[in-house]
Amino acid sequence: MLDVARHFHPIEYLYRFADLLALHKANVMHLHLTDDQGWRMPVGAYPRLTEIGGYRSETSGDGIRHGGAYTRRELTDFVAYAASRGVTVVPEIEMPGHARAALAAYPELGNRPEHRLDVWTQWGVCTNIFGVHDEVLEFCRTVLDEVMDVFPSQYIHLGGDESPLDEWEQSPRAAARIREKNLRGSRDLYRWFMGEAAEHVARAGRRALAWAEDELTLPSTVTVMPWRDVAHGRAAIDRGHDVVMAPHLETYLDYAETTDAGEPTAHQEGVILLPLRTAQSFSAVPAAWEASAAEHVLGMQAQLWTEYLPTRELVEYRAFPRFSALADAAWGGVDEWDAFAPRLAHHRLRLDALGVPRSVKRVGAGDTGLSVGRTGSS
Repeated sequence: MLDVARHFHPIEYLYRFADLLALHKANVMHLHLTDDQGWRMPVGAYPRLTEIGGYRSETSGDGIRHGGAYTRRELTDFVAYAASRGVTVVPEIEMPGHARAALAAYPELGNRPEHRLDVWTQWGVCTNIFGVHDEVLEFCRTVLDEVMDVFPSQYIHLGGDESPLDEWEQSPRAAARIREKNLRGSRDLYRWFMGEAAEHVARAGRRALAWAEDELTLPSTVTVMPWRDVAHGRAAIDRGHDVVMAPHLETYLDYAETTDAGEPTAHQEGVILLPLRTAQSFSAVPAAWEASAAEHVLGMQAQLWTEYLPTRELVEYRAFPRFSALADAAWGGVDEWDAFAPRLAHHRLRLDALGVPRSVKRVGAGDTGLSVGRTGSS
């Protein structure tokens, strides 16, 4: 998964990234297209999504305007290019949370339409989410129709994570919807909302994907990506879901690999590390799981959230060689480190030839100036 919402990466770079994935026989490229900090997917009926939602005034106080969006033609051409290399592009449109960029463009979609919002300039979890009135449902259906027209993938990702329900709990419209649908509260309302979106996707002959959350369960027809830990994935399977395993301690490649002082800024800096050996030893299906549970695991996915990855060099430095290790384990099974390490050393030469950096030096706040090295140990 490449997050192009937090930091926009131009279409030319997506081609290179797809090539790097194809080199590792990755068969899916998940594009995180929308979030609080930016909306990158054009929708004909809602032009302000990219005109307004595609740009933020600054990032964490840096005073620098940031943004961008793809055209429909760029995306359709890219999807065809990726497919020619065996890579299916899976789109993600976040709902009901991570929606502030859309609410900045169309405040009537929110729970407090009189309250004007900007595209969010901070990282973290924003409390502004979509409302649940009919206009919002029509918006979601229209957006998803266009997404499915551009992306022919079997799976369509609906987001679903980190959706604070405070606004719904204070909203008369949400209260009315709860009464109308005979629901027990805002958590049931979340399940209903996500069910409406998933059903729309299903009617088009596609399958809905969503991030798994502990307390906000999803309809069992939704394939989920458990991001907390392996036990989180097993709980989803026990609730009747198929899963794509994505536990953050093993698959979030935006985490730093080491505590070295020269490391560029990373998500959860100083708190969480993802060493190469941890990635290399990850199995999507624990050996102790019985076959009836294992058959619900469709695969694994690595994540690159880009809050602190504004450049191609930083994206690739964080991704490789840890993604190489995950791909090796996904396709061939977890091998002993002493057998894996020589293969990686040989493969590292291929990455060198392709210009994938082995080092990126920290040069100051925000890492806006980069010194990239292509030699040395990984």
